[in-house]
Amino acid sequence: MHLPRAAGAATLRVSVTDRCNLRCAYCMPEVGVPLLPRNEIPPLSELAGAVRWLVERFAVDRVKVTGGEPLVRGGLPAFVSAVAAIPGVREVSMTTNGTRLAASARELAGAGLGRVNVSLDTLDPVRFRELTRGGRVEEVLEGIDAALAAGLTPLKLNSVLRRSSFRDDVPALLSLASEKGVEVRFIELMQTGTEAAWAIAERVTGAVVRDWLVSEGARVTPLPDRPNAPARRMSIERGGQATATGWIDPVSHAFCDDCDRLRLDARGRLRRCLMDDHAFPLVDLLRRGEADVAAAASIYVGGKRPPDEMTIGSAMASIGG
Repeated sequence: MHLPRAAGAATLRVSVTDRCNLRCAYCMPEVGVPLLPRNEIPPLSELAGAVRWLVERFAVDRVKVTGGEPLVRGGLPAFVSAVAAIPGVREVSMTTNGTRLAASARELAGAGLGRVNVSLDTLDPVRFRELTRGGRVEEVLEGIDAALAAGLTPLKLNSVLRRSSFRDDVPALLSLASEKGVEVRFIELMQTGTEAAWAIAERVTGAVVRDWLVSEGARVTPLPDRPNAPARRMSIERGGQATATGWIDPVSHAFCDDCDRLRLDARGRLRRCLMDDHAFPLVDLLRRGEADVAAAASIYVGGKRPPDEMTIGSAMASIGG
């Protein structure tokens, strides 16, 4: 496992909010989402300060802005600008559901955002509305086009695989990615929050999907992987089109040994892993001026290890996707 330390660069995922304008089944329950009281969510200036603190002590050089849905929080361009200006940060990116991206892509690019990952699990309007509990896929497609026009590239699509629909969704997403000239990343469904039974029933491994593509006449060719990246990259050739894909298989093919990630959740707590329930109250300790925060944080980060299993009781939105 690659622990973030002065000797090697690390990635930090920063959740700026636990709010979202969608309610995707794998991220949160349909009702009763335990949202944080607003006075427990630090101001963006404090989160930016915590990012600077982590950059200086753990050699963080890449920052990804997440949520919830980050674009529901006001003041995001200023936050991106502040993070991009931190010495040592070489890239600021964002993961978004894309529904509000069309209106903000150009401003975010001007603020210093380098690229975006857009969550898109299906192109079917009915399935999209059911999965997101009310979303419109047309808004996401408009957001993708706006991001490409604004230069937020390389843009990647993040698609969670589901047993009931991958035979329809995967070919459609491959065609869209080829048409737009972007990479699509297929992600195994993880068991988080309250939707455990649904997740277990819908889970399908990346290997099963790849084998199905081959049985349908596709050719799957490995591509060079990027260091410490969670996705195994492959070219999928089908119907005369070759599409770059990434396969994130955390359940069947864990990438923990190569993980260089830390997380800062919407409450300002440092987390070593998405599947780790133990968090370090970084922003609160910095706010109170506690002594030896750096030493305590180093001990906490030094305990980073693979989880016993890829499940967690907290909703994904409360941690940061």
